[in-house]
Amino acid sequence: MHLASRRTLTAHAFVSAFLLTVFAAAGHAAPPAKPKLITISEGTDTQITVSPDHKIIIADLQGLLFSMPITGGSAKQLTTPEQEASHPDWSSKGDLVAFQSYSGGTFHIWTMHPDGSGLKQITTGHGDDREPRISPDGKQIAFASDRAFKGSYDIWTVDIATGALKQLTSSEADEFGPAWSPDGSQIAFVSGTGIQGKTIEAITLATGKQTTAVTSIPAGRVEAPSFSPDGKSLAYVQFHGVGMFMNTAELNITGATTYTGKAEDTFPFPAVWLSGTELLYTADGHILRTSLSDKPETPIPFTATIKSIRPQYPHKAYDFDATTAHQVKGIYAPALSPDGKQIAFVALNQLYLMTIGSAPVALTHDTFYKQGPAWSPDGKTLAYVSDRDGIENIYLHDTSAPDTSADKQVSPSKTAQIMPAWSPDGKLIAFQDQTGATLLVDVTTGATRPLAPLTFFPGRPAFSANGKTVAIATIKPYTKRFREGTSSILTVDLATGKTEFFAPAPFESITTRTEDGPIYSPNGKEMAFVMDDLLYTMPVDAAGHPSGTAVKLNDETTDAPTWSGDSSKLLYLNNGELKLINRATGAVTPVPLTLTFTPAKPQQKLLIHATRFWKGSGPDEQTDVDILVTDNRITSVTPHSSTPPAGVTRTIEAADSTVMPGLFENHAHPDSDNSIYYGDRMGRLWLIYGVTELRGIADNAYRALQHREAYTSGAAIGPRLFTTAEAVDGERVYYPMMIPTTSEAQLHREFDRLKALDFDFVKLYVRLPYAWAEQGIQFAHSQMGVETASHYLLPAVALGEDGMSHLSATARTGWAYSRSLTGKSYSDVTTLLPESGMWTISTTFAQAQYGEDPSMATDPRQSVSPPWENARLKLSLHTAQTTDQASAYQHLKDEEATITKVLNANGLILAGTDSPLDLPSTSLHLNLRAQVKYGRAPWQALETATILPAKAYGLTKDLGTIEPGHLADLIIVSGNPLKNINDTARVQCVMKNGQLQSVATIMAPFAKSTIGDDICPTTPQKP
Repeated sequence: MHLASRRTLTAHAFVSAFLLTVFAAAGHAAPPAKPKLITISEGTDTQITVSPDHKIIIADLQGLLFSMPITGGSAKQLTTPEQEASHPDWSSKGDLVAFQSYSGGTFHIWTMHPDGSGLKQITTGHGDDREPRISPDGKQIAFASDRAFKGSYDIWTVDIATGALKQLTSSEADEFGPAWSPDGSQIAFVSGTGIQGKTIEAITLATGKQTTAVTSIPAGRVEAPSFSPDGKSLAYVQFHGVGMFMNTAELNITGATTYTGKAEDTFPFPAVWLSGTELLYTADGHILRTSLSDKPETPIPFTATIKSIRPQYPHKAYDFDATTAHQVKGIYAPALSPDGKQIAFVALNQLYLMTIGSAPVALTHDTFYKQGPAWSPDGKTLAYVSDRDGIENIYLHDTSAPDTSADKQVSPSKTAQIMPAWSPDGKLIAFQDQTGATLLVDVTTGATRPLAPLTFFPGRPAFSANGKTVAIATIKPYTKRFREGTSSILTVDLATGKTEFFAPAPFESITTRTEDGPIYSPNGKEMAFVMDDLLYTMPVDAAGHPSGTAVKLNDETTDAPTWSGDSSKLLYLNNGELKLINRATGAVTPVPLTLTFTPAKPQQKLLIHATRFWKGSGPDEQTDVDILVTDNRITSVTPHSSTPPAGVTRTIEAADSTVMPGLFENHAHPDSDNSIYYGDRMGRLWLIYGVTELRGIADNAYRALQHREAYTSGAAIGPRLFTTAEAVDGERVYYPMMIPTTSEAQLHREFDRLKALDFDFVKLYVRLPYAWAEQGIQFAHSQMGVETASHYLLPAVALGEDGMSHLSATARTGWAYSRSLTGKSYSDVTTLLPESGMWTISTTFAQAQYGEDPSMATDPRQSVSPPWENARLKLSLHTAQTTDQASAYQHLKDEEATITKVLNANGLILAGTDSPLDLPSTSLHLNLRAQVKYGRAPWQALETATILPAKAYGLTKDLGTIEPGHLADLIIVSGNPLKNINDTARVQCVMKNGQLQSVATIMAPFAKSTIGDDICPTTPQKP
């Protein structure tokens, strides 16, 4: 990654209705952003250091360094958001403060003067350098780093004057959190596996001898050691149960605790010793001063002001009533035939075959899911995935046949089979199942066998030209302490099972682990893949192993490459268009594709007589109400009349039921993660549990577009889908649908791709530096008119981001400024969220509640879930019923307390799930139930899935409430959710864009049911 300079910190100024854009705001100047100063007096996960004279504290508050008197008072800001400074440590001479900074896209050690001036970068490179501590003589800095690239964190030192580095530890354990002894002869540090610090070790620098000073309790972990002034004691943080506590221990009594702090939520940072009996530490939202002798703990009061920017920009507008034809952009997994004359692909939920130069022909005509067409080497057969027999399995299609009616499964299975790839001799197909394992199937016999063990969401497999090796894109983490790494090339020897990792280039990744390669050229000379969003090839040896440097073939954004059979051409996608590139000359030829769809819109005048009616906002319900729907819009909501309005063609009697808006699921991944194994079941599951609006947050771009267009046209069944492409990430990634961004040129290519494909949202992910996130925010607002979100509170507040995709989630720091490791948020969070005007999605993962309602696991609607996901639900129920859930409930209670404070301050909290990481059916209901369990009224909880999302996204003219002129997206549920929130899940019928269906009708392809048939039996509607 290359920002303006690695040596200089930048200083920047602080069936669904189609989402047709009628005004995307591109090129229109936005009104000035509204700045606001917000004052906080507590800090979540605050860190501190103290001047040698004990007069000044420098504190990290929300990722900004502030200075303040040690007695408290008003704090002065020293750093900017883009500098991303944290972990401050003051030198014993008082002239320097060291800190870690992420400003260049990896963590490095920096120094500054105590007033914030004199910034200087001390370490460089692709390794993460963290947790700096200055030596007592002021000449060196100890830090933890993965820069050895051997799979773990080690302790290093760097000479401040020369930059000379020295590695002190090198075990397989993760070693971090260094602390100097007062005489500089020893360094204490945490040792463990991943984040689980199990001991505190002390190494004598002169001899290298290492001893164990503290051992964690078996179920706990230790963090953040610091030496007492006489070097005889250590303060450290111990995590166990539902709390984190500051402890001190005598070094000569190994691990024996002599003092435990009174705070229950101690933050995981070093305490600062003021004397042998007095120290400062951070906990419970405060900076605490404690005496080890008489043991009082006194908060140091402070105030700090953070500048908030609330962006003002024209939002993308939608024509939800359009019925004209529109060009397809969702071209999923196009595959070039061996003779280079035909292309197979999935669009509008159908499998298409197109002779280049002619119109595409649909081979399928059903609502089942399709994925992954792959040509046999002789070009006579297409392997593809469908769930028409219940589970996603591989089918074989004779390309001379006019349709797929005679197609058969190659190996019928109750487990998923996705991403098929043929062996060069046409005898085997490699594929993956829902666990991430790669398998082989014999095309003739159907016999399957394992090839490679499961990996975390691998890409499509590919055979080498000699058929002896299979290559897969998969994650290679740098360490166990942090999950991120690179999407690398894994080769598997078919004969021996031996696996080897290869990088596409040093510190680079395959762009996504979906359809971006690697793929071998049929002539056996090279493999192709997408890196930096561009098309590359790399030479391979006879075994199929990379054997040279990757060569760039084009200069335009690339997705989903495939080879011709003679290796002379590659087909790829460029911002929604098909292209062919000549491998020898580099000449690019556009491939015309004329394929359109028309948004489905019913023609009707339908009356619903509701026993009870809730508009979607406020505490009041109405009874005996008539709701008139004309086509796809609400025409009127009036008291019931025995005489229906003129022209009504159908009347629905919703007796003993409540009519309310359909639910808005605000955080899901319908086209990534586990979703890729659900097939047609996914959209149906959301609907039968009442979800009519869904925001995808980070998905495979073309799969997401394909689903949006399929739901829009009625070719597939699912909610109204607001789509997001892959999240824009930094150099290191984790999930398959994250874009590893390593240059500013690539960053702008990715932005242009998002705009060209007309996405509805931009996700900025965990490792993207704030300076680049700021560019993403500005582009999304000014060029696309759409909102952005990340995992972080500070960018949303200070840089004008619209929201947070979780109240708290994975952070590159290892801690979050929005919620402590024990699950608590303090008044900095509950002040910044509502006062800044941003929104936040609550994703509670509240599986403990299954024990309160076991019927959720036995609900007949769960038969629509894939069998393995149904088993996951039953396991969650078993765990909730048979294990101690006190800790889970405490975390849930703490999150709900934060949500309540934000909502009571007129903030925007939206209900979400992060499904399918959590289950896409029940988890949104558990979220709503948790809100009610911990004090909110049912209507207040329901608003987080109705009117509040509409407000957050600027959609209140169409969605969020049932009123005249709004879209007819509603549900009919048994009982009264305003009295019993559990009744929200008792969905009988679903109307989405005016199309009314019983739950039984939606379930029908996968399970028999009668739910809702008595209220809204299936009736043919005019197209």
